[in-house]
Amino acid sequence: MALEQHRLPSALRELVVDMNTDYLQYAVPVFFALILIEACYSHFKGLRLYNLRNSLSCLGCGVFTTTLELFVKAGLVGLYAWVFENYSLMQLSDASWVTWIAGLIVFDFLWYWAHRISHEVNVLWGGHVTHHQSEEFNLTAGLRQGALQDLMYWPLYLLMAIAGFSAEMFVAQLLINKFYGFWLHTRAIDKLPLIEGILGTPSAHRVHHGMNDHYIDKNHGGILMVFDRMFGTYQAEDEEVMFGVRKRFASFNPVLAHFDWLLCLWRDACQTQNRWDRWRIWFMPTGWRPVDVENSNPRQRFSTADYQKFDAQPGQYSVRLALAIFVLVSVANQILLLNAEPVSWLVKGLGAALITVGLLWMGKLLDESKRVSDLQTGVSSD
Repeated sequence: MALEQHRLPSALRELVVDMNTDYLQYAVPVFFALILIEACYSHFKGLRLYNLRNSLSCLGCGVFTTTLELFVKAGLVGLYAWVFENYSLMQLSDASWVTWIAGLIVFDFLWYWAHRISHEVNVLWGGHVTHHQSEEFNLTAGLRQGALQDLMYWPLYLLMAIAGFSAEMFVAQLLINKFYGFWLHTRAIDKLPLIEGILGTPSAHRVHHGMNDHYIDKNHGGILMVFDRMFGTYQAEDEEVMFGVRKRFASFNPVLAHFDWLLCLWRDACQTQNRWDRWRIWFMPTGWRPVDVENSNPRQRFSTADYQKFDAQPGQYSVRLALAIFVLVSVANQILLLNAEPVSWLVKGLGAALITVGLLWMGKLLDESKRVSDLQTGVSSD
C-alpha cells in the first residue's frame, strides 16, 4: 500500500514533520512563558527554585542540542521512513484513533527501555547524563537535553517502524513525549494523588533525578509509569530529593557538559594496561572502570552527608555579559533552524560553529570564581 495513504492530514503533517521549524514556533514560546511563570512564583513565594547561572547553563545545553540536531535529525527521520517503507510488518493508518493510542503506548514502551538502558551502560550514559547534571530542578532543566541522546536511542525507535507506525506518527509521538516531559521538571507542584504511579508526574520525575540511594535509576517512564511498575523500577517520592549526578560536572559550561562522561571513559580507556578493558569499558555498567585505573586513580566516593551544591560567583559584569551572549546565540539558533531548508551546508556549519563558540564563552564567564565546598567525584548512573 502506498505510503501516501497513511500520512496525516496536511495541516497536522506540517506541524509534526518539520521538527526544526514548527517545534520552535509552537513550543519554545510556551516553554519560556512557563519558565517565567515558575520563576515569578518561586520569587514571590521565596522558594529559591532558580539559580541564574545554572539556568543559563541548562538553556545553553538546549541550544547546543538543537543546533547539532540540525545536521542529524533529518537523516534519522529519513532512516526511520526507509525502514518503515521496506521492512514494516504492516502499515497502520494514521487516520485511526486506535493507531494514535497504540503509537503512544508503543513509543512510551520503547522510550522506557531506551531511557533505562542509557542509565545502565557506560557509553549510553554519556549521551544522557547531560540531562541529569543540573543540581537545580526547575523547568529549565527540562530543556537541558543531551545532544547525543536521540542518536543513541534511535536503534530502538526503529522497532516502531517495523511494527508499522509511519514516520509522521513517530515524529508526532516523539514531540508529544517531549512536550509532556517538560512540565515534569518542577518542584512547584506537589504530588498528584489521582495519577501518581499511573502517569508521569513532577513527583515521580523528581525521584528519577535524585541522587538519594533508593532513588537511583528509578522512574524511567515518560508519559506512563506502568512500565516502571511492571519491571520493578517504580519508586514513590518519600524523602527530600538531592538533584544531580554523583560524578559531578563542576561547571556551568553548556558545551563541555555533553562530553564530560565520554571524556572520562576515554581517559580510563587510554590509561588501562589491559587491552580488553580498553574496549569493554564503553559497554560495561555505568560507573565501571578497569581495575588498574581504579587502583591508581580512585574516584572519591559520593557521600550524602557531605554533599553541597556546586556554585560559582562571577562578577556582575560577567553574568550580564553571559546573559547577553545567551540571548545572541539563542536568536542565532532560531534563525538558523527556522531557515534550515534554503541555507547551504556551509552556512549552517559556520552558524553552528559561531553558536558553539558563543556558548563556550558564556560557560567560561559563568565558571569564573567557581567554588564548591566539598567537590564530590563518586560515580553513579543517576
